Amino acid sequence: MLDALGNIGDFLGGIGVVVTLLYLAIQIRQNTRSSRTESYQAAVSSVSDQTFNLWMNPDSAVIFQTGMFDLDALSPFERNQFTGFMAAVVRNHENIHYQYISGAIDHSLWRGWEWRIATTFSLPGVQAWWRDQKKAYSEDFQAFVDNLELVPNTLEPPSSAE
Repeated sequence: MLDALGNIGDFLGGIGVVVTLLYLAIQIRQNTRSSRTESYQAAVSSVSDQTFNLWMNPDSAVIFQTGMFDLDALSPFERNQFTGFMAAVVRNHENIHYQYISGAIDHSLWRGWEWRIATTFSLPGVQAWWRDQKKAYSEDFQAFVDNLELVPNTLEPPSSAE
């Protein structure tokens, strides 16, 4: 009789372990999904804030737009401003690329970012900046950028009247 009760206790204990493991697996999956969403939202917010702040400052916007097309058209001080802004933009792009290759960003979301990055790196001033600055970024990101299929840009160089 005691053996039968012991076997029933072992059986119920085993069921409890299985139920606990299933519960933990579900919780881990939900937590992972939530962490990925939060990481992606933080990256998007950073890029959005950065872009908004740049384009709401007319002087900075002119420097940035000029530099995207012709680094040599910038004064040394303006070139430093452009370099600082590009470093921040490209670091965000590197972060998003890293999240994608790590599986944290869905392919459908990545396609838009890939296009945006390719558009940015298609501009002649950005290409010149990248040649000088790319060693500051991971080898994976360097290879990704260097192998991008460049796309026509939708921006116009600033006119000399601005």
